[in-house]
Amino acid sequence: MTSTPATGIVQCSESIRTGVDSVFSALAELEADARAHLNTVSAEGGNPGTSDLAALRPTIQGLLRRQGERFNGAGVVMAPGTLADATLHLEWWQQTGEQDCRPLRLNLDPRSESFYDYTLKPWFVIPRDEGHGTVMGPYVDLHCAGLYILTFTRPLLVHGEFVGVVGADVPVTAFEQIVIPSLKHLGGEAVVLTGEGRVLAANTPTWAVGEIARELIGGAAELEQAAVLAPEVDWTVIRVQPSTVG
Repeated sequence: MTSTPATGIVQCSESIRTGVDSVFSALAELEADARAHLNTVSAEGGNPGTSDLAALRPTIQGLLRRQGERFNGAGVVMAPGTLADATLHLEWWQQTGEQDCRPLRLNLDPRSESFYDYTLKPWFVIPRDEGHGTVMGPYVDLHCAGLYILTFTRPLLVHGEFVGVVGADVPVTAFEQIVIPSLKHLGGEAVVLTGEGRVLAANTPTWAVGEIARELIGGAAELEQAAVLAPEVDWTVIRVQPSTVG
Protein backbone atom coordinates (compact mmCIF):
# COMPACT_ATOMS: atom_id res chain seq x y z
CA MET A 1 0.00 0.00 0.00
CA THR A 2 1.31 3.44 -0.93
CA SER A 3 1.26 5.96 1.90
CA THR A 4 -0.66 9.18 1.34
CA PRO A 5 1.13 12.47 2.15
CA ALA A 6 -0.97 12.79 5.31
CA THR A 7 0.00 9.30 6.40
CA GLY A 8 3.65 10.07 5.69
CA ILE A 9 3.74 13.16 7.85
CA VAL A 10 2.07 11.33 10.73
CA GLN A 11 4.62 8.53 10.44
CA CYS A 12 7.37 11.16 10.50
CA SER A 13 5.96 12.67 13.69
CA GLU A 14 5.78 9.20 15.24
CA SER A 15 9.42 8.49 14.44
CA ILE A 16 10.40 11.75 16.13
CA ARG A 17 8.32 10.80 19.18
CA THR A 18 10.21 7.50 19.27
CA GLY A 19 13.47 9.46 19.26
CA VAL A 20 12.31 11.54 22.23
CA ASP A 21 11.26 8.41 24.09
CA SER A 22 14.63 6.80 23.44
CA VAL A 23 16.48 9.62 25.19
CA PHE A 24 14.28 9.41 28.27
CA SER A 25 14.59 5.62 28.27
CA ALA A 26 18.38 5.99 28.30
CA LEU A 27 18.06 8.08 31.47
CA ALA A 28 16.04 5.42 33.30
CA GLU A 29 19.06 3.71 34.89
CA LEU A 30 20.47 6.99 36.19
CA GLU A 31 17.08 7.99 37.58
CA ALA A 32 16.67 4.64 39.35
CA ASP A 33 20.21 4.74 40.74
CA ALA A 34 19.79 8.29 42.06
CA ARG A 35 16.50 7.40 43.73
CA ALA A 36 17.99 4.27 45.28
CA HIS A 37 20.96 6.17 46.76
CA LEU A 38 18.74 8.88 48.22
CA ASN A 39 16.24 6.33 49.54
CA THR A 40 19.03 4.43 51.30
CA VAL A 41 20.23 7.54 53.11
CA SER A 42 16.68 8.42 54.08
CA ALA A 43 16.01 4.89 55.38
CA GLU A 44 19.07 5.15 57.60
CA GLY A 45 17.65 8.31 59.17
CA GLY A 46 20.15 10.72 57.62
CA ASN A 47 20.03 13.63 55.23
CA PRO A 48 21.74 13.13 51.87
CA GLY A 49 24.83 15.15 51.05
CA THR A 50 26.99 15.89 48.06
CA SER A 51 29.03 12.76 48.75
CA ASP A 52 25.92 10.65 48.17
CA LEU A 53 25.53 12.20 44.73
CA ALA A 54 29.21 11.61 44.02
CA ALA A 55 28.41 7.91 44.26
CA LEU A 56 26.43 8.33 41.04
CA ARG A 57 29.52 9.19 39.00
CA PRO A 58 30.14 5.66 37.67
CA THR A 59 26.52 5.50 36.47
CA ILE A 60 26.70 8.91 34.80
CA GLN A 61 30.06 8.25 33.17
CA GLY A 62 28.94 4.82 32.00
CA LEU A 63 25.84 6.37 30.45
CA LEU A 64 27.94 8.94 28.58
CA ARG A 65 30.34 6.30 27.29
CA ARG A 66 27.48 4.15 26.01
CA GLN A 67 25.71 7.04 24.33
CA GLY A 68 28.86 8.44 22.72
CA GLU A 69 28.25 11.52 20.57
CA ARG A 70 24.52 11.25 21.17
CA PHE A 71 24.86 12.84 24.64
CA ASN A 72 27.03 15.86 25.38
CA GLY A 73 26.37 15.68 29.13
CA ALA A 74 24.14 14.08 31.74
CA GLY A 75 23.49 14.06 35.46
CA VAL A 76 21.25 15.15 38.29
CA VAL A 77 20.42 18.66 39.51
CA MET A 78 19.11 19.01 43.04
CA ALA A 79 16.30 21.13 44.46
CA PRO A 80 17.28 23.78 47.04
CA GLY A 81 17.44 22.42 50.57
CA THR A 82 17.52 18.76 49.55
CA LEU A 83 21.13 18.21 50.58
CA ALA A 84 22.52 18.68 54.06
CA ASP A 85 25.76 20.34 52.98
CA ALA A 86 24.81 22.45 49.94
CA THR A 87 21.82 24.66 49.13
CA LEU A 88 22.32 24.17 45.38
CA HIS A 89 24.23 21.33 43.79
CA LEU A 90 24.47 19.32 40.61
CA GLU A 91 26.31 16.15 39.70
CA TRP A 92 26.63 16.73 35.96
CA TRP A 93 29.33 15.43 33.65
CA GLN A 94 30.23 16.34 30.06
CA GLN A 95 31.87 14.42 27.25
CA THR A 96 35.42 15.56 26.43
CA GLY A 97 36.50 12.70 24.18
CA GLU A 98 35.69 9.14 23.22
CA GLN A 99 36.23 7.76 26.73
CA ASP A 100 36.76 10.92 28.79
CA CYS A 101 34.38 13.22 30.63
CA ARG A 102 34.65 16.03 33.14
CA PRO A 103 32.36 17.57 35.77
CA LEU A 104 30.43 20.67 34.82
CA ARG A 105 31.41 23.50 37.16
CA LEU A 106 28.88 26.31 37.62
CA ASN A 107 28.95 29.32 39.92
CA LEU A 108 26.24 28.51 42.45
CA ASP A 109 27.10 31.34 44.86
CA PRO A 110 24.08 33.71 44.97
CA ARG A 111 26.37 36.53 46.13
CA SER A 112 28.31 36.44 42.88
CA GLU A 113 27.52 38.48 39.78
CA SER A 114 27.96 35.34 37.68
CA PHE A 115 25.61 33.26 39.84
CA TYR A 116 23.89 30.56 37.78
CA ASP A 117 20.43 30.13 39.27
CA TYR A 118 19.24 26.92 37.66
CA THR A 119 16.01 27.00 39.69
CA LEU A 120 14.73 29.62 37.22
CA LYS A 121 15.49 27.60 34.09
CA PRO A 122 12.49 26.06 32.30
CA TRP A 123 14.20 22.64 32.20
CA PHE A 124 14.08 22.71 36.04
CA VAL A 125 10.85 24.66 36.59
CA ILE A 126 8.58 22.52 34.37
CA PRO A 127 9.45 19.14 35.95
CA ARG A 128 9.18 20.73 39.41
CA ASP A 129 5.89 22.60 38.90
CA GLU A 130 4.10 20.40 36.36
CA GLY A 131 5.44 16.99 37.35
CA HIS A 132 6.49 15.75 33.92
CA GLY A 133 9.53 15.71 31.68
CA THR A 134 10.42 18.40 29.18
CA VAL A 135 12.75 19.11 26.29
CA MET A 136 14.14 22.63 25.98
CA GLY A 137 15.89 24.06 22.95
CA PRO A 138 17.43 24.17 20.51
CA TYR A 139 19.71 26.79 22.00
CA VAL A 140 23.39 27.52 22.16
CA ASP A 141 24.76 26.41 25.52
CA LEU A 142 27.99 28.22 26.29
CA HIS A 143 28.86 25.51 28.81
CA CYS A 144 28.88 23.03 25.90
CA ALA A 145 31.50 24.86 23.81
CA GLY A 146 28.89 26.72 21.76
CA LEU A 147 26.96 23.66 20.61
CA TYR A 148 23.30 23.81 19.66
CA ILE A 149 21.70 21.46 22.15
CA LEU A 150 18.42 20.09 23.44
CA THR A 151 18.12 19.65 27.21
CA PHE A 152 16.00 16.66 28.27
CA THR A 153 14.93 16.57 31.93
CA ARG A 154 12.40 14.74 34.06
CA PRO A 155 11.49 14.95 37.76
CA LEU A 156 13.51 13.00 40.30
CA LEU A 157 11.13 11.90 43.06
CA VAL A 158 11.89 10.31 46.42
CA HIS A 159 8.88 9.04 48.39
CA GLY A 160 6.73 11.05 46.00
CA GLU A 161 8.54 14.31 46.75
CA PHE A 162 10.37 16.37 44.15
CA VAL A 163 14.09 16.49 44.97
CA GLY A 164 15.53 17.57 41.62
CA VAL A 165 15.79 16.57 37.99
CA VAL A 166 17.67 13.95 36.03
CA GLY A 167 18.63 14.86 32.51
CA ALA A 168 20.88 14.98 29.49
CA ASP A 169 22.14 17.51 26.96
CA VAL A 170 21.77 16.18 23.42
CA PRO A 171 23.52 17.97 20.54
CA VAL A 172 21.02 18.92 17.84
CA THR A 173 23.36 17.38 15.26
CA ALA A 174 22.98 14.03 17.03
CA PHE A 175 19.19 14.29 17.30
CA GLU A 176 19.00 15.25 13.62
CA GLN A 177 20.31 11.80 12.74
CA ILE A 178 16.99 10.46 14.04
CA VAL A 179 14.83 13.21 12.53
CA ILE A 180 16.27 13.91 9.08
CA PRO A 181 15.74 10.48 7.45
CA SER A 182 11.99 10.59 8.10
CA LEU A 183 11.81 14.21 6.89
CA LYS A 184 13.52 13.27 3.64
CA HIS A 185 11.00 10.50 3.02
CA LEU A 186 8.20 13.07 2.99
CA GLY A 187 9.40 14.64 -0.25
CA GLY A 188 9.40 18.37 -0.83
CA GLU A 189 10.51 20.72 1.93
CA ALA A 190 9.75 19.75 5.51
CA VAL A 191 10.71 21.10 8.91
CA VAL A 192 10.23 20.38 12.60
CA LEU A 193 9.22 23.47 14.58
CA THR A 194 9.15 23.98 18.32
CA GLY A 195 6.20 25.64 20.02
CA GLU A 196 7.76 29.06 19.66
CA GLY A 197 8.29 28.52 15.93
CA ARG A 198 12.00 27.77 16.15
CA VAL A 199 13.48 25.33 13.65
CA LEU A 200 14.67 22.10 15.19
CA ALA A 201 15.43 20.30 11.94
CA ALA A 202 14.81 20.66 8.20
CA ASN A 203 15.43 18.57 5.13
CA THR A 204 16.65 21.54 3.06
CA PRO A 205 18.98 24.49 3.76
CA THR A 206 16.05 26.91 3.42
CA TRP A 207 15.71 26.99 7.20
CA ALA A 208 18.61 26.96 9.64
CA VAL A 209 18.47 25.24 13.02
CA GLY A 210 17.53 27.70 15.73
CA GLU A 211 15.96 30.37 13.52
CA ILE A 212 12.35 31.49 13.86
CA ALA A 213 10.46 30.35 10.75
CA ARG A 214 7.99 33.22 10.76
CA GLU A 215 6.52 32.31 7.37
CA LEU A 216 5.42 28.93 8.75
CA ILE A 217 3.84 30.18 11.97
CA GLY A 218 0.09 30.55 12.06
CA GLY A 219 -1.19 27.26 10.70
CA ALA A 220 -1.83 28.19 7.07
CA ALA A 221 -4.33 25.84 5.43
CA GLU A 222 -1.93 24.93 2.63
CA LEU A 223 0.61 23.49 5.06
CA GLU A 224 0.49 19.82 6.01
CA GLN A 225 1.05 19.53 9.76
CA ALA A 226 1.31 16.80 12.36
CA ALA A 227 2.03 17.28 16.04
CA VAL A 228 4.69 15.15 17.72
CA LEU A 229 2.56 13.34 20.29
CA ALA A 230 5.07 13.16 23.12
CA PRO A 231 4.02 14.83 26.39
CA GLU A 232 7.47 16.38 26.87
CA VAL A 233 7.48 18.45 23.66
CA ASP A 234 5.33 20.89 21.70
CA TRP A 235 6.87 20.19 18.30
CA THR A 236 5.14 20.10 14.92
CA VAL A 237 6.21 18.52 11.64
CA ILE A 238 5.34 20.75 8.68
CA ARG A 239 5.48 19.83 5.01
CA VAL A 240 5.67 22.97 2.91
CA GLN A 241 3.73 23.22 -0.34
CA PRO A 242 5.78 24.87 -3.15
CA SER A 243 3.48 27.89 -3.29
CA THR A 244 4.23 28.79 0.35
CA VAL A 245 8.02 28.76 0.05
CA GLY A 246 9.78 32.11 -0.19
